[in-house]
Amino acid sequence: MTTMLSCNLNKVALIRNSRDGNTPDLLTAAHIVIEAGAGGLTLHPRADARHARLSDIAAFAALEPVRAGHIELNIEGDIRRDLIEATLAAGAHQFTVVPVQPGEKTSNRGWNKTDDQAALIETVRRFQPKTRVAVFVESDPAAVELVAASGVQAVEFYTGPYAEHYGAPEGAVELARLVKAADTARRLGLRINAGHDLTTENLGALVRAIRPAELSIGHALTADALWYGLGEAVSRYLQAIAAASQE
Repeated sequence: MTTMLSCNLNKVALIRNSRDGNTPDLLTAAHIVIEAGAGGLTLHPRADARHARLSDIAAFAALEPVRAGHIELNIEGDIRRDLIEATLAAGAHQFTVVPVQPGEKTSNRGWNKTDDQAALIETVRRFQPKTRVAVFVESDPAAVELVAASGVQAVEFYTGPYAEHYGAPEGAVELARLVKAADTARRLGLRINAGHDLTTENLGALVRAIRPAELSIGHALTADALWYGLGEAVSRYLQAIAAASQE
């Protein structure tokens, strides 16, 4: 199985929002990554609308490859009414629940027992049966079991600690934790996704170890696009994923 690449275009939206107008155009970016071979599009519209906006969800859902089911649309974010309503209206293929902490620059933890499990259960109920619900989790079997009890269909492993320590002994420890948590997810029948701070250099070992169905990559891919162009950056990530998937 080859892992699917879902391109998170939030940082393209962040550049767009830094000036009035629509440059760079997010839909043009979506077309480029699709033509380059990406299998999915990801947006994370935050409450402050600092990058992706709720209106972007409908625009992405209207793209012909998305409507035809050739490209998966993944919307991620916290459990809030406006985001859920917009995602439901768009008929997104996947909604990934990500806990949000006030003032954070980016997501930095997975779902845990301090989060609103009742709200998660209700969210799963609302999206069934058409939209897959995933939850952003850390490499902890107990966390996997917690979200599985809500009825979700997938987990997205938070790979920030793995990426931070990649190449050092601590990186091997983090990878081992991910393997153990992924084994738990498979035992419970959950789809395995992963993302956060992944690059062409560090994703190979992760793919070989846990064989995820999907990688969601945004920040590093957008940064690489500054040097190589967006289409070429996507191609480089796809090549790295394909090489690891074949090993």
